[in-house]
Amino acid sequence: MKKFWFLLITCVFSLNLLCLSKAYAFSQNYETDKVKVTLYTSFDAINPNQNLDILIKFEMKNGWHIFAQKVGDIGVPTQVQWNLPQWFQLMPEKWSRFKRFETEGIVQYGYDDVAYYQTAIKPYEAARGRLNFSGKITWLACKDECVPEKFLFNFTLPATQKNTVINENFADELISSQKMFKQEKSDVEKQSFLGVLFMAFMGGLILNFMPCVFPILTLKAVSLAQGTYNKIKCRIEALIYFAGVVTSFLLMATILIWLRNKGEDVGWGFQLQSPIFVFVMIVIFSIIFLMLLDLVSVNNPFANHVGRISFTKRKINAFVTGFFAVLVASPCTAPFMGIAIGYTLSQPIYIYYPIFLSLSLGYALPFTLAGFYPKAVHKILPKPGKWMEIFKKIFAIPVFFTVVWLIWVLFSQLTSKQDEVFQNMNWQKFDSVKVENLVKNNKKVFIDFTAKWCITCLVNKKIALQSDAFAQIVQDKNIHLFVADWTNHDENVSKALEAYGRKSIPLYIYYTGEGQDYKILPQLLSKDILKKELN
Repeated sequence: MKKFWFLLITCVFSLNLLCLSKAYAFSQNYETDKVKVTLYTSFDAINPNQNLDILIKFEMKNGWHIFAQKVGDIGVPTQVQWNLPQWFQLMPEKWSRFKRFETEGIVQYGYDDVAYYQTAIKPYEAARGRLNFSGKITWLACKDECVPEKFLFNFTLPATQKNTVINENFADELISSQKMFKQEKSDVEKQSFLGVLFMAFMGGLILNFMPCVFPILTLKAVSLAQGTYNKIKCRIEALIYFAGVVTSFLLMATILIWLRNKGEDVGWGFQLQSPIFVFVMIVIFSIIFLMLLDLVSVNNPFANHVGRISFTKRKINAFVTGFFAVLVASPCTAPFMGIAIGYTLSQPIYIYYPIFLSLSLGYALPFTLAGFYPKAVHKILPKPGKWMEIFKKIFAIPVFFTVVWLIWVLFSQLTSKQDEVFQNMNWQKFDSVKVENLVKNNKKVFIDFTAKWCITCLVNKKIALQSDAFAQIVQDKNIHLFVADWTNHDENVSKALEAYGRKSIPLYIYYTGEGQDYKILPQLLSKDILKKELN
């Protein structure tokens, strides 16, 4: 009988120890009369195939406050330092939203109620045995006076091959903390629906004057100059051209919705990420180039099909002109377009249609008006004559360069060749973890979201990003440069674009060296804009 009771007591005592050990693995506390700190882990064991999530909660007492990563005019940032098992990796860290304090003109940023720190630890795939984690949390608690404090934490978790289950305490605290991490609305989210529709319209309108649409503008101008004035026919063809543009934009919206439902991260110009599409564009522009030089006869069946797009007044070809013009415009992003397309990310899928419809209205408007009032166009342009042949050959030049550019894009897609000039300027390939660590350490970071099929990006690079002025600013301010290349589909780049509220390029992000604060630069860059925005 005594033996039975001895075994029972031993079992109960062992279970208590086990429970205490398990609770210890989930959380550790440290408390002073100023601040209480609680460290939570998501699991009580380490599975090499699962990240260990960490949540640290700071609770301030009696009017004391601690500082954020960006302290303001004076202060010491709250820091968490880790000592991890060998080959374990600390994932990006983030802090909850801080407050602004101002006393007698001195501005400080920090927390006076509750604050959270969140990160994750990626285990070594061959982790075995019991694993020790330790570190130090330091902060400066201030009220009428300032007192430095620290919490030395240390805990051990066993490795396991079983699937681990998230602890209930951690889950509850994680849910409570999420509202603290929610950021202020971005510029995109702050826009009203009507405001975004207007931006989409203006973006479509400006798109007519972007360099990638220039060949189409040229061909259409020649077509208008060659034609004879017939008010009714011109207006019918203008409406058909308008219908072609609208159809193309709405078809693109439908494809984007379909791809989004499949979980794909795509945006404006996505079709140019396909080498097959780029090759087809090379063929079409090559034919147009040969036609402008009169090296391909209109009687050629294939040339006939493509050639009438811009040189005849028949209705079917007016529709194809509008449809084709949208495809040609896809490498460019006009001002306002980035915000308009980015707005669709935070809205229901059906919002795509009114946004893209507004884009199409703006894009189709100039040529539609020209078709409704052709007499005004004829007054501006000289009468048809020999100048037309010279005009065609002159504007064959930009079409030729378009073909060369597309060939370069295709070659880059197939070889993934990196830009040598950017290598010389110490540009790094975009890495979200590197960027996060640099930002955490208050370093200045500039990110260029670009692609070789994006003409606007190439123009900005030539005019501004490859300039001596930009290189000097980078050197003087010790700015870390990253290039996020979207020439081929890259899921990491797509997710980063979405995180900044965008779904199109170019996009230029500049972290000012003050924590998580960043600014989005204009889509059209110049040396003066860079000097203004980076200084």
